[in-house]
Amino acid sequence: MSTTPRPRVRADGTIGFQVRYRIPRNGEIRATSQTFDDYTAAKRWSELLDRVGAVEAERILAAQLAAAAPILSVTEWCTRYADRLTGIEEATRQRYHRYIVNDIGPFMGSLPVDAVTEETDAAWVVHLENEVGNAAKTIWNKHGFFSAAMAAAARHRPTPLIPANPCAYTRLPRWDGPELDYLDDDEYELLVELMAPRWHAQAELMVMSMARPSEIGALTVGDIDRDTGAVSITKAWKYAGGKLKLGPPKSKRGNRTVYVPLETVARLDLDRPLDAPLMCTRNGTPITVVYLHKKAFAPAVKRLRALAAGDFAPFDRRRAHWAGTDPEALLARFSTTIPKLGTKRITPYTMRHTAISWRLQDGVPIWVVSRDAGHESISTTDKRYGHIDASASAAAAQIVANRLPQLRRDVVNLDQARRRRQVRAGDLGEICVVPGGFEAVWMNPDGEVLSQVFESYDNAVDHIADHEAGDLLAA
Repeated sequence: MSTTPRPRVRADGTIGFQVRYRIPRNGEIRATSQTFDDYTAAKRWSELLDRVGAVEAERILAAQLAAAAPILSVTEWCTRYADRLTGIEEATRQRYHRYIVNDIGPFMGSLPVDAVTEETDAAWVVHLENEVGNAAKTIWNKHGFFSAAMAAAARHRPTPLIPANPCAYTRLPRWDGPELDYLDDDEYELLVELMAPRWHAQAELMVMSMARPSEIGALTVGDIDRDTGAVSITKAWKYAGGKLKLGPPKSKRGNRTVYVPLETVARLDLDRPLDAPLMCTRNGTPITVVYLHKKAFAPAVKRLRALAAGDFAPFDRRRAHWAGTDPEALLARFSTTIPKLGTKRITPYTMRHTAISWRLQDGVPIWVVSRDAGHESISTTDKRYGHIDASASAAAAQIVANRLPQLRRDVVNLDQARRRRQVRAGDLGEICVVPGGFEAVWMNPDGEVLSQVFESYDNAVDHIADHEAGDLLAA
């Protein structure tokens, strides 16, 4: 007896129905299988297999396939491919159908799928760029779907629809992605001060957690551990068919637990039911990215521009209902920061970019940042934020410095600089904080351990670097 056809998810996300059986080959009985696009065909062949045996069933199948298999058009195949994809949001499927109707269909939809060549695909890309006027990112998105559909046609079994993917090597318009604006400490503080006080805790949670705005809006009280600062991120608000719905985070690695300072947790209102939204509107509805931008970030940018122009109207406590810091105090404290912040594009995602950049600047390993940010892979983090991570470059500079000529090393006294770094790292001598300053402890050439108190830490470091005669401390 043959097996009942079983559904199998292919590598491209489509579903096939597999019939497993045994057949004699080269004097041995071997296990093999046939995969069909639909269950009815698979069931029909499975029953034929039971009636006539494996050898004859394979011969009949080969004859049927060679007879006159209908040739699908590009539109028909792309539609079938989009309909059978698994593991995608319904909104994504609808977007793929729009690609087919608006872009693929009008240009080459009536062509047989095996008539698409590399030249056809290249001409379509030129059409999207020059005639339709699509941006580079949009072309990448549309071409990515079409290329995946054609790759699936080349992998189609039992008989490929096309010999190879004609889209595999098509040259696309260059797209480097938008330049990401992130804030320094003063710029962040100024931006938060320009928001209404009710947004301060949420802004701090965003920059401390690195979470996406849609993930922050989906958090519940129960997702926060007030004892450890753990934040469980397992969901996000999304739009599907014009309606807001709760779904999983953006990437597979989006389900994660990150830790924020307990000082940040203390600012959150956690004395509510565990299933209550952590952040919500005054009416209790979810805070979407659009709402957050409209109510928190756009008004803050408006106040920033007014502050730069000397217009205090948005800070009027009666007419504008402003409840934050007085504009005079902001001008006095952030006089040099206001023009810098005014040059940057401020959105809710700026907090996420800022959070990631801060961690990389502080030397947090990029794989830790990537994991806590919920990126699909480290390559995503490196591609978008790698230029911020200076730790690897600093280490490389230290290594290449060993190639400098001896004369150069003597002139700039690199050896002394290295000894100072070793002191600061705790590998040479010892420095203790004592009443009145910093106690430097070192060993002289006679093996005597000596100490002296200095007013500044740097003076203590310099003294040990100059006088320590012992070896580096064991690691």
